[in-house]
Amino acid sequence: MNSILPHVHIVSDSEAKGRVLELFEKMKASKGSVPKWMRVMANSDDILIGFFALFKATMDNAPLDSQLKWKLAYHISEMNKCEFCVSVSQMQLEAFGMDKAQMTNLKEAATGREALAFEYAEAVNNHAYKMEQSLIDKVMVEFSDEELVELTSVVGLFNFINRFNDALGILPEVA
Repeated sequence: MNSILPHVHIVSDSEAKGRVLELFEKMKASKGSVPKWMRVMANSDDILIGFFALFKATMDNAPLDSQLKWKLAYHISEMNKCEFCVSVSQMQLEAFGMDKAQMTNLKEAATGREALAFEYAEAVNNHAYKMEQSLIDKVMVEFSDEELVELTSVVGLFNFINRFNDALGILPEVA
C-alpha cells in the first residue's frame, strides 16, 4: 500500500507520551495498529484524548444500535465527501455483514424508525439552524431524549472528523 501523507506531522510511537501512549498501546492491542487520524490528532494530546472519549461514547451500542450509527456515519461522510471516513465506515459496516451493494442503498432501504433517523441526520447535517417543526415532532415521538442526543451527536461527530480529515489531508491508504 502507498501512503498519502497528511499536511501535519504523524506522531510516532516513540514520540507518544503519557495518555497518548496509553491510547496508542490500547489501539494496537485491540486493532493491530494506530489509525492515521489518531496519529495526526496526537499533535494535540488533549484534543485526541477528548475526541476519543467522545467517539467511544457516541458510537457504542447504547442507547441506539451501533449498526444504525455506522450507517448514518457512512451516509453523512458520503454527503460531506470525506474519503477517509467513508472508507472507515464502510469497513465497520462490512464487519456487520453488509456488502457494498447494500451500502449504496442505505437510505432507500431504510424503513420506519431507521428512515426517520436518516431524514433527521440529513436535516441536521444540511440545515440544523432551520429544522422543520414537523420533523422535530416526528423524531420526538420515535426517539427518547437520550436517543435524540445520541443521534444528533453522531452527525456532529462525523461532521467534525470529516472536516478534520479533509482539512489536514488524511486520506485512505491507496492499494
